[in-house]
Amino acid sequence: MDVLNTYGGETSTLAIIAAIIIGVLALLFLIAAFILAEPGVLVIAGVLGVLAMIGGANASEPVRHEVTLRPGGVIDAVKYDIIEQRGAIYVIEEREVAQ
Repeated sequence: MDVLNTYGGETSTLAIIAAIIIGVLALLFLIAAFILAEPGVLVIAGVLGVLAMIGGANASEPVRHEVTLRPGGVIDAVKYDIIEQRGAIYVIEEREVAQ
């Protein structure tokens, strides 16, 4: 397997900033829910909190490699997922280790 190009692996600053802003909004809605004793505001705070956690968890891009295979070569299915194939070029992504 010959690696032609590697990209990804960065952390999106915009996604982190958005997650922080949504998290602060969730905190403000949570405080308002306790002050106003409104269960609807508490639900909104919960939804915003979940969105903030999802946004923060998905802020990193996966590492992808563009590779070609030598004759008789195979891609290790335990380590990599095949994302795309363009002729003889495969775009593979590193799998996350199950914990």
